[in-house]
Amino acid sequence: MDRTFIALDTETATLGGAPHLLELGAVRVEHGDAVDRFESLVRPDVPVDPGATEIHGIGTDDVRDSPPAAEVLERFTAWAGEDLLVAHNASFDARVLGFEYRRAGLVPPPGPFLDTLKLARRYLPDAPDHRLETLCQWLDLDGDVHHRALADAVACWQVLEECARRSGESSTALLTRCGAPLSIASAGPRVPRLAPRLRPLEHACDDRSRVTLAYGDDEGTFELPVAPRLLFTMQDRGYLEAECLKTGILKTYRLDKVRRVVPRGG
Repeated sequence: MDRTFIALDTETATLGGAPHLLELGAVRVEHGDAVDRFESLVRPDVPVDPGATEIHGIGTDDVRDSPPAAEVLERFTAWAGEDLLVAHNASFDARVLGFEYRRAGLVPPPGPFLDTLKLARRYLPDAPDHRLETLCQWLDLDGDVHHRALADAVACWQVLEECARRSGESSTALLTRCGAPLSIASAGPRVPRLAPRLRPLEHACDDRSRVTLAYGDDEGTFELPVAPRLLFTMQDRGYLEAECLKTGILKTYRLDKVRRVVPRGG
């Protein structure tokens, strides 16, 4: 590669719904050599899904004493600077980070992504499939650890180097092969269109204030005191992520069931 880049990978606490970061690993590469690395577990605001643990082996107890996402992301932002970013199936990792940066109210690193999944499909067409683990075996790359962030980031770097070698193209040209430009900011949660009665939720997310929701349907509603964190759209439906003030648990609420929003003191 003709420029410095950061290969990264994420592991998540959830398998569905809004993603929650559980581990972030990255390696900085200059002139073909790894010159620095970043690695951290994350204590998520939700329990780790047992199905996710089956994939990466990280459980709730393993991250109980880990730093929260906002702290990890602040360090990663300072470490990453404006370097080019690389990930395998980059839209997934960019989305995970985009959600967490929005939750934390932080500005993410601006670097665009190279997607080694798209490059491998183009330059490694004879591979049995283009999953990262398969490519590592097919290319006889070093390393036998998969679905841990730093190990997969290193594997992503190695796949990129092979794709770059076979293409003979510059990093700028490779970026164009990945389609529409992708960054962490562009992959963040899409804010739903809010009816007038729901607009106080936007302000509550911004200033971390508390509200009471009248929540339910035509058969009845009940009051829910919450601390809104995030508004997002998924499969054309709007959602609110908020801490339930009765239980202290972070939950997701459907916006079409919010009948009224009342500000709270405190």
